[in-house]
Amino acid sequence: MKKSLLLLLIVMLTTSHIFAQHRKKFGINTGLTYSTFRGMDLPGVDYGYGTGLVVGFSYEYYLKENLSIKANLSYDNKKSKGNVDFEVRATLEDPPRTFNESVTYNYNYMTLPVMIKYDFKNSGLFVNGGLFLGYLLDSEVKGDANTNQYPELTDFTESTTELNNQFDLGLALGFGKTFKVDSKNSIVVELRNNLGLSKTNKDNTFDGNTVKSNSYNLLLGWAFDL
Repeated sequence: MKKSLLLLLIVMLTTSHIFAQHRKKFGINTGLTYSTFRGMDLPGVDYGYGTGLVVGFSYEYYLKENLSIKANLSYDNKKSKGNVDFEVRATLEDPPRTFNESVTYNYNYMTLPVMIKYDFKNSGLFVNGGLFLGYLLDSEVKGDANTNQYPELTDFTESTTELNNQFDLGLALGFGKTFKVDSKNSIVVELRNNLGLSKTNKDNTFDGNTVKSNSYNLLLGWAFDL
């Protein structure tokens, strides 16, 4: 009887110790952001996706063996690129010349998604989903006509921080795979979509249109058990 109780106690302590090792994880990640902003509808301008950088760290708390809460604070550079045709006159007497200008909107955010993560047993695959909150650090618009003529008229960089709302809120959904390195360390690859639901611009921009963010993160991270 004593031996059985002792054996049961050892098993319980061992199980508890193993579970405790996997209840908390800390990680760092970096990758690319492929983003655009819905609602940038202006006559003669075609806006599309731009590529930026994302880098941050994560904290994961396991509720069960394969179910956890994950938070991922990151610096996220979101962009939207477009092209516009415009006319330039060197003087009032000169005929107008038409240029095609590349316009890039840059948004630098600190983004915090908080998600529920589900790990599929023995496969390394996982899915996660939840909400994200973005805090705008600064933003700007940059124009480049790709010509050496009239650069003072065609090339520009202007701050747009005051024209945008400071917070962005939306859905974060992703899936990925964890590659075990050893008992404590792992490499994590994830593809995540951040679909903005709140209005990012103020009312006096883009002809009063409602602008919302949308981005895809391709993330590569390293995680270790605490």
